[in-house]
Amino acid sequence: MPERRSYFASAEIAGKVFVAAGMVGASGAYLPNLERLDPARGTWTRLRDMPGLARAAAGAALAGRLYVLGGQTPRGVTRRVWVYDPASRRWSRAPSLPAPRYNAAAASLGGRLYVAGGVADVDPVRSVFVYDPRARRWRRAPSLPHAAHTLALVPHGGELWAIGGFDAAGDALRSVWTYRPGDARWHAGPRLAAPVAMVGAATAGDRVYAASEHVFESWSPGRGWRLGPPLAVPRHALGLYAAAGRLWAVGGCVVPVLADSRVVETLRLSA
Repeated sequence: MPERRSYFASAEIAGKVFVAAGMVGASGAYLPNLERLDPARGTWTRLRDMPGLARAAAGAALAGRLYVLGGQTPRGVTRRVWVYDPASRRWSRAPSLPAPRYNAAAASLGGRLYVAGGVADVDPVRSVFVYDPRARRWRRAPSLPHAAHTLALVPHGGELWAIGGFDAAGDALRSVWTYRPGDARWHAGPRLAAPVAMVGAATAGDRVYAASEHVFESWSPGRGWRLGPPLAVPRHALGLYAAAGRLWAVGGCVVPVLADSRVVETLRLSA
């Protein structure tokens, strides 16, 4: 990466990875930078900075745009939602979240955007918000069964999978919860092989991947979650993406020294 970074908001759009905002290491310094990784070429491009500052914001792609949702700012936890359009190369504001959140997780499914869990002030929450871009309106969706923050949220098989995170006691979780739009509640999914929090997750084909610090695990039908080769540079608060036939583990905070990393590691995806 062009600079060290963790707790950023990011998403994969049309085969490229967009990384916005975040912070630098133990200093907590905010980064407004927006950068794009082209996995096919192995190059980074600096784009227009985000108009505001945020760290520990959630990031997701919807309709070819990058959404940066909530996060911590110099003035406190925010409800703001920033949207970057790669076609126009411009930032704009979307309707704010119903409540301030940081360390939440976000993903899109069925043309809507979901934000799950996170921290409202000092305590993790169960709440889930869903955004309809046509109506430009947020509403509440069924809450997670348990409060969690620094979890991951990914679409898979027509469902959302909420993966890992920290619970209210500060313990990393092995839980996976699944939700199909229209259901009245979340359902217990396949438990992780090892607990993970501050986790990056991605899907490719019928598989789901999760990575944080010394743990890398993958799920496949009929086999469940299995541990795989750990990151060469153990990191948390990183991004994990599937593009160009590989997994890409981007940035994050190195343990145990709490210094952010510029490292990008790749792993070839199985056929």
